[in-house]
Amino acid sequence: MPKIDRKTFEKWQKGEIKLATLFGVESRQLAGLLITGYNLFTEGHLEEARTIFEGITILDNKNAYAFSILGAIYQRLEQYDLAVTRYNQALELYPEDISALTNRGEVFLKQGRFDEAAADLRKAISLDPAKEHPSANRARLLVSLTTEALKTAKEKGIEAVLQPPKPTPSQ
Repeated sequence: MPKIDRKTFEKWQKGEIKLATLFGVESRQLAGLLITGYNLFTEGHLEEARTIFEGITILDNKNAYAFSILGAIYQRLEQYDLAVTRYNQALELYPEDISALTNRGEVFLKQGRFDEAAADLRKAISLDPAKEHPSANRARLLVSLTTEALKTAKEKGIEAVLQPPKPTPSQ
């Protein structure tokens, strides 16, 4: 561990430098952790990825990407309150994060927080007028499916939406 002088420590206390800098962790080392954590996440090793990304957010508390991925990890683990907390942190640092907005909107839908979900999904869609971003396109799909479900519930009753579809003879 590097020797930390008083001036550097005071800079860290004031928020002028991140903990990684204080401990001498280089940018390329953080990048390596990000790549490793992301690979674990995509391979479904959620607990290992969570551990890496929690560590990254401690070392670099201004890393919106790490907070956003943590939100996605907690969302997959169905720990929705923690997912929302991490998405909030990501969006504080980078308010135009389309993926974080869409994912948080989806969590809000699952939690029955429809006004908040609508706001997030609307913003995600508005940030992608060219309709090219995969997460914004997922937001469009979520809005469409939710609208259709509400229409069906209004026409046929809530049970029509809540009950799984009956198998057709060809299934």
